[in-house]
Amino acid sequence: MLLEREAVLEKKSAGKKECPMPLLFSPLLGGNSKRQVRVRQGIRILRKAEQVFPEQDIRKMEAILYILAVKFLNEEELKQVKEEFAMTKLGQMIWEDALEKGREEGERIGREHGERIGREHGERQASERYSRLILILNGENKADQIVKIASDPKYREELYRKYGI
Repeated sequence: MLLEREAVLEKKSAGKKECPMPLLFSPLLGGNSKRQVRVRQGIRILRKAEQVFPEQDIRKMEAILYILAVKFLNEEELKQVKEEFAMTKLGQMIWEDALEKGREEGERIGREHGERIGREHGERQASERYSRLILILNGENKADQIVKIASDPKYREELYRKYGI
């Protein structure tokens, strides 16, 4: 049945345009071949028809075959037609969209991870710096200044500079 449709498309190449609807609905029709085979053959035929029909029409027909495949094929059958769809313009567009979304998600996750690590590192450094200042002040018997640095960030920064911390 699909071989007949392929022959029809070859006639179209000779200048005649015929309606491709039987080709598009071949996955719904009965026949000797399995649905996934009919979908794959339909995609192949559409690729050959790119010189006959406008590109926009081909993309619409690919989309119809895609919808029918998703609707009527099971997971295993979809895996069998996946490669054919990947070679279509629609498949390339879906792939590019997925890559872009993956990049965006990866960048978002990386940014969040980097910010978290930066915060943790900054907090650790601030804590170590603060602890060193307290130990220095305690060693110099300046307990009153320990209380002051706890409540006065400007004074604390001044002592950090003074002690080179």
